[in-house]
Amino acid sequence: MMHIALCTDGVFPQAMGGMQRHSRLLAEHLARTGEVELTVLHPHPPPIFDPALGIREVQVTDIDTDKFYLRELKRYSTRVATELDRLKPDVVLSQGFCVWDGIERFSDRLIVHPHGLEMFQMLTRKERLLGWPFRRALRSILRRSRVAVSLGGKLTDILREQVAGSDCEVVVLPNAVDLPNLQPPTSNVQHPTWTLLFVGRFAFNKGLDVLMTVAERLVREGKGDRVRFQLAGDGPLLKDYQAKGLPTNVELLGRVDDEELDRLYRNCDAFVLPTRFEGMPTVVLEAMARAKPILVSDVGATAELVDPRNGYLLPPGDADALYDAILSFTERGSEVHAKMGAFSRERVEQRFSWPAVTQEFLALFRRVAQTITS
Repeated sequence: MMHIALCTDGVFPQAMGGMQRHSRLLAEHLARTGEVELTVLHPHPPPIFDPALGIREVQVTDIDTDKFYLRELKRYSTRVATELDRLKPDVVLSQGFCVWDGIERFSDRLIVHPHGLEMFQMLTRKERLLGWPFRRALRSILRRSRVAVSLGGKLTDILREQVAGSDCEVVVLPNAVDLPNLQPPTSNVQHPTWTLLFVGRFAFNKGLDVLMTVAERLVREGKGDRVRFQLAGDGPLLKDYQAKGLPTNVELLGRVDDEELDRLYRNCDAFVLPTRFEGMPTVVLEAMARAKPILVSDVGATAELVDPRNGYLLPPGDADALYDAILSFTERGSEVHAKMGAFSRERVEQRFSWPAVTQEFLALFRRVAQTITS
């Protein structure tokens, strides 16, 4: 049986974030196939997985968050490499920067998944300067890896540019979600107040300022009762928004648990994410899996998920475009909204469910294992 080592700097819910959630779900679904021997290297005291899954867990001493982050990532990778030398897996899957120091020892069996590639999508000059060391480090890692995983869309071109001239192969494997059971549709409501849900980190890159600009404009123009915004999540900007006051059509929910999040997805009329840069947002997939229309920025791999049949792809940072899309959505009515949501669900079922994506990972693992140099 193939031995796979999954290296990550955190696993949800012990650590928050899209990559950390991906690490948990991928590990669980791989283990359930019974086709691999799986070891997960992570920084948490084990066990964090259900023992019945048979996942071997190796705790790696975590980074020191009080020190320079990139240097700490490299030190973490040194500790990961020591464990990989001991484990001798057939294939190594590294999330982000987890395999870096001593990478040459694993290059022939190393698959790197860099996820959102945010450091290549930053908009301001200051952000680009801050992201330069991360771009340089990731480029070096990618060029010494066997395979780089792209989530698709614009991210694939970014990765191909970084590995040009090296032996690294770029493979597209999307994010995925579990498919919940759908509730029966409710009867149409005439002239409702439409609820738009945002879920994400309260940070500048998520475009919350764009959303607030639109909410304020709707209130100012006497349309505030047409749309209600529910914002779920936590982050550095949450306290700022709580302190300075909100438009009357905006509700801050803070961080919510999975049960409450599922309820919010099911009860909203559409999902909105005016992000400035992104990979393939799990929150968008989660809303689509619950048959919801989507309003999202055309960044990263979002065009793989959304087109006019199930929502709106918008220029990042463009409040006027988001305003127009929201008004267009409210004018289309419940019957059209239901058709848009049905297409969202169908798209997830066809391409973005965990069972399907797990099989793609297994096929990649087999191919890499068969070509390892002796």
